[in-house]
Order: sequence, then structure tokens, then C-alpha cells
Amino acid sequence: MKRCKIFNSDLPDCVLSYIFSKLSLKDLVKTSTLSKHWLHEWKLLKTDLNFDLHNMFGYYTFQELRQDLPHFESEFATRLDQFMLHYQGAVISSVRVNFPLGDQHSDVIGRLISQGIAKGAKRIELLLSHRIEDIGIFMNIYKQEFSFTLLSNADSLMYLHLQGCRIVTPTDFSGLKNLRTLVLHLVDVKYDMLQDLFSNSNIHLVDFTLNKCTFFYDLKIISTTLSHLNIVNCMVYTHEDINIIAPNLLSFEYTANSARRGHPLNIKAHMLSQFSYRGTEISTSVGFSGLKNVTTIVLYKLGECLQTRVLPLLFKECIQLKEVTIQKCRSIREVKITNPKLRHLKIIDCGIELPPYKVTIEALNLSSFEYSGQRWIFHVTAPSLLKVFWNAAVSAKNRYSLGPIPTLQHIQKLAMITSHSQIKKLKTVFGQFQNLRGLELFIDEAHDPNMGYFSILDILMVSQCLQKLSLTVRNSPVVGLKSEYAGFFPSDLKYVELHGCVCTINAIEFARQLLRNANLLKKITFGSLDKFYIGAGRWTTGSNSYWFERNFIHERLKDEVKGQCELVIL
Repeated sequence: MKRCKIFNSDLPDCVLSYIFSKLSLKDLVKTSTLSKHWLHEWKLLKTDLNFDLHNMFGYYTFQELRQDLPHFESEFATRLDQFMLHYQGAVISSVRVNFPLGDQHSDVIGRLISQGIAKGAKRIELLLSHRIEDIGIFMNIYKQEFSFTLLSNADSLMYLHLQGCRIVTPTDFSGLKNLRTLVLHLVDVKYDMLQDLFSNSNIHLVDFTLNKCTFFYDLKIISTTLSHLNIVNCMVYTHEDINIIAPNLLSFEYTANSARRGHPLNIKAHMLSQFSYRGTEISTSVGFSGLKNVTTIVLYKLGECLQTRVLPLLFKECIQLKEVTIQKCRSIREVKITNPKLRHLKIIDCGIELPPYKVTIEALNLSSFEYSGQRWIFHVTAPSLLKVFWNAAVSAKNRYSLGPIPTLQHIQKLAMITSHSQIKKLKTVFGQFQNLRGLELFIDEAHDPNMGYFSILDILMVSQCLQKLSLTVRNSPVVGLKSEYAGFFPSDLKYVELHGCVCTINAIEFARQLLRNANLLKKITFGSLDKFYIGAGRWTTGSNSYWFERNFIHERLKDEVKGQCELVIL
């Protein structure tokens, strides 16, 4: 950088500002030495101000800071104050402080906020507590007082996140007319605080979050502008109700504190379409009649018996329901789901290891279904079903591992987590699938010498309508026997993807056979990432730990690629 002559000329302000946004504060100050022209540039063009452990102290961790927190706290405040004393920029876009600062440094925070507001800050985050990962608690000596008076002239502010603060809201407060998002985390919510906030005609909140906040009274949230509400891990102390009156509320996510039951929820929001509930009980906490227009609902980690009360109420009262996700709910036995409007159903990681129970699904308009869990006997009546995800590997050792898959012969797309030991079963099942267009197989098992890429090929050979095959292999190379259908390929196959542990002679030979015999093949892709879909929108992180050499693949397949086909090696 010192030898680069361009620094002696004028770079556009937008370029400089972008460069500065990528640097820590310590490195930002060092840019003064690169050029005479840059001597004061950082003071003028740095618009996103981020004060955290990395920016202020570099290599220290919070575990190390705990040994002498008062010293580091004082040093942090001093450095922050000194930086702002020399800062000369005309515009500040955002201010973020992420460090456990006590009330004795409120003057420093006050000056920072005042300067940010005066220069048009749109986003402010004061995160004045820090989670200590090894003991799972938040570190903060004394919660710092934060008065909304500081924001009286904050007409530009659109996003405000306060953590570990004691909030003071003056009764005559009239600012924040453009505030759209407010997040309160580890805040003591006083009786009149939210009432003053939402009754202020100048404030038009759209998104509001309470995270691990404390209140000892019935909470009232009344707003005509609120669209999205999140109440997460707030403790129930006696019997505090949460009353919501929000005619324009579209989504509401509630997570009960894991140590206690959930709050009783009284919801009046006729526009509410998305509702998520995480906690041990929902039937005694939520008035389902307030959810009559909800179209999407997520139930997570419920401990109560779903089939006796929750599911009957859910499908009776929520008459517009189209998408249901039931995840990690333990007490599920005999279940019957009947709903003519249901379009998407996900049952993920539910139940415990018990003798198989019967699950009946009758949904005439169901178009997608995802399942991962224990051994259940499924009876599915869903003539409109097109897309299925099924985790067969978790139940590989019982005869119900394929669930309803053999009976769903009309589906068009199937994704499965499976094992080599199940390939033989799949070969017989797929022979009756006449509409299957896309097949994704995730194989997560140590290799079986009796199975291989050609045995996997057998299961798709019998489906002449297949257009796309995606295969991800984890743990070890797949080796084994040749196909019974050598030279016989689906006539419509156009796209093939091979991921994970695929840089082997067997994988190359598998790809070679496809390139030679699949006449409509347009693209075959190789990649080393063994990323698996595991249901409910979640993927494994994946790894690239396998030996993967691009030239190894290219040299062995380049002469086989002809016509319109393309070989892609990621």
C-alpha cells in the first residue's frame, strides 16, 4: 500500500469510505501514514462507527478482560472518547458500542450519541453487556442509565438496539418520528414505559423485539403500525399476561424462557398471518381464536401431548392455515392431521424412541411434506403432493424407515438422507415413480463394500422422467458393484451434481457412463462440500475435508464431454 502511487491522488469519497468501513479503528488511524492526503481522511469519511473488543483492544478476549474488568472498562471509555474528540466527519451513518460499560461512563456514551444524532445517524446499537460463553451468563457491572431525552432530535434514526440499559422515558418525549425498529435486550421494562412509547403519536414502530427482558406486571402492546413482534426468553414470575392489540401485525414470534412456563397470550390482530411458539405448553397459554387468520405456524419444543388438545384446536380455530411446522416436540403418539387448505407440512425431530405409532395425514391440497424423526407408521392421502424431504437414515434399522415414500408415486421432487444399506429398497420403490423429475440423495454412512456409485445408479435407472440428480456423499468413498442396467439411462436426464467425497476412480467412472449414455445431459458438476439439507430450512455447515483435485477430474473426463454438455468443477 505504501508503494501504491494512487494514494497520492484523490480517490472518490465513496471508495475511501468503503475502504475505511473494512478497517478496525486501530488500523484506520494508521492510514494517516500512507499519504499526506490521507493524514486526516479517516476523520472525515469513516461513517459507520463500531466500538467493540476487537476494534479497541485487538487480541484480547472477554475471558482475559474478566481478570481486570474495571481497568479495561475505563480504558475502553477513554479510547472511545478520544476517537470522537478527533473525529471530523460531517456524516455518521451508524453507531455501535459492544462492551460492558457501567453507569460511571454514561457521560461518554451521552457525548457519542449526541454527536451521532447531530450528524444524522440512522442506526444506533448500545450493547452494554457481553455473554461469557464458558459460563453462559452476561457480564455487566451496573446497568447504565439511558434517557430517551438524548434522542429528542433524532429525526434520522430508524433502528435502535439497547442492551443492558436502564431506560428512562420522559413523559413529554416527542422524538423518534422515523424510528421503525426497536430491540430491547436485558432491559427492565417499567410499567408505563411501553405505554408511553406506543401511545406517542410521533412514533410509528414497525418491528419490535423484547429479548430476555424483565417485567412484573401484565404487558400491554397497543399499536396501529406494528407489523412484526418478537418476545424472546422473557421470564414469567407470577402470572404476567401479554396483551397484544395490533390491527396491522403480520408476524409474531414467541419463545418462552426455558426455565419457566410461557406467558398467557391474548392476541387481537386480525391481520396476523405468521405465528411461531417455542415453549413447553401452548394450549393453556394461547387463545387460538386470536389466530383464526394465521396461515403459517411453527410449534417448537412443546412438551405437552399434541394429539389430545393442541392439534385439534389448531386445525379447528386456525381456519386459514396453509403451512405447519412441528419441530422437536416430544410427546407425539397417534396423530391425525386433516385440513383441506394445508399446503406445506414439516414434522422434524419429534417423538421419542417408542414402539411405532400411527400418523394419518389427509390433506387434499398438500404440495410439500418434510419429515425427520423416529419410527412411525404413515398413512398419507395427499393427491396434490409434489415435493418431499425424508430423513430415512435416522430410522435405518427398522422396517418403517421409508415411511410413506413407496405410496407417493405421483410426486415430482424427492430429497432423502439415506444410507447404503437402504439403496436396495429404493431400487424397487423407484420403479413405480412415473412423475419424478428431481432426486437428491444425501448419503451419510461409512461405506458398504456391497454398494457403490453403480448401485446408486440402479435406483435412478428405472425412472425415465428424471431430469436432475444431486448426490452428496459423506465420510468415505463409495465403492462397489456395477449396475444391473449398464448402458440404460433415463432419457430426460439433463443435470447431475456430485458433492462431498467424490474425487475417486469410482465416481469418475460413474460420471463417464453418464456422459456417454445420457443423450440430453447438459451439465455435470463436481464439488467437495458435503452440505446436507436436514429439514425445516436448515442445512449442515458441511466440510471440504476430502481430497479434491480438479485436474484429477478434468483430465479423466475432458474427452467424454461432447456437444451441449458442460463439465463444472467447483
